[in-house]
Formats: sequence, structure tokens, C-alpha cells
Amino acid sequence: MIWLIIGVILLAAFGPIFWMLPSAADRRLAKMRGRARALGIHVEITQLDDLVAEPQARVSAGGVRREPKVSCAAYRMGLSRMARAAPKWMILRMPGADDGPVPGWQWDVASGRATPPGDADYWKRVADLTSAFPPDTLALAAGPSEVACWWRERTTAQDAEKDVDRLHETLQKLAEIQMVADAAASAGDADEQAP
Repeated sequence: MIWLIIGVILLAAFGPIFWMLPSAADRRLAKMRGRARALGIHVEITQLDDLVAEPQARVSAGGVRREPKVSCAAYRMGLSRMARAAPKWMILRMPGADDGPVPGWQWDVASGRATPPGDADYWKRVADLTSAFPPDTLALAAGPSEVACWWRERTTAQDAEKDVDRLHETLQKLAEIQMVADAAASAGDADEQAP
């Protein structure tokens, strides 16, 4: 009986300590995000609209409209220099979507974009690159100062750092597409301004 009492006392004393220890998932995410920071990627925990939410998630039983969200992490990588003339956009993964610039992706509604910025060659290069992003990618964006990927970070502990390395390589390729588009647009502007 005394051993049972001692066991309960020890459990009560050390239980909170074990509860505060990071879980395996927490350690995996810390490893991934640490690797991303080492590669120059800024990680931001955020939420996006859930485009594939079930109907009952969009309206409550009382008829109140809901805005279902998905928790994710935005991995943002700055460009080596400003690309002011490059297209600025954000696309969201939507299975079966065919109204966006890339099959299976649609424009971010908040951007209000109806036609894609950039030419057909630009979007062909972006489309070729979208399959290289992680399968749980929710959104991609490119602008004058950065490129970004929003994803759910679903990977194994063994593949965590390798997946971040692959994401870094893919973001670098997207950054190169932005820089090439900026250079082409800047050269076109210079040709138009020449006498």
C-alpha cells in the first residue's frame, strides 16, 4: 500500500513535467522550421480559407454562415533583388479547378484577378513547377520581393529536413522565374522608351 501512495505522489510531482515535454510532432516541426530558417526561409503560422470544406462546415445548424479555415505554415523566401516588373499573384490549390492560370489551381479571390499577369511562357514554367511543391501545398504566391508556399507540413520525421531542402530548391526555381520575368519586362520597357 505504501508503494502505491509513493507511486501516486511521484506521478503527481513529475506528471506536469512530462506533460510539458514536446511531442514527436512538435520536435519534427521544430526541426523543419529550424532548417528553413537556416536556408533563409521565413516561416509564419497562419490560416487559409478551406476551399474543400464540407457543406455542414460552411453553415451552422442555426443557419449562421461560417468561414472554415485550414491551419498551415507559410514558407516565404525573399528574392535576391526587387523584381518590380515581374507578375504579382497568389493561387490556391483546388482539385478540379480549371479557371485559374494552372490546372488544379485557382486565383485567390481576395486578389480580384480575372486574367493572369504574365505571358503564356511564364505560366507554362510556373505550371511545370507546381508539381514539385509538396503534395499538401495549399497556396503559392510570387511578388516583387518574395515567393511563398503555404503547406500543411505533413511529412515524416525522417524526411522532414529533406522535404524542407526540396521546398527551398523549388522556391529558388520560382524565384528564378520571377527574376527572368522581371528582366524581360524591364528590357521590353526599355525598348519601348528608346527613341
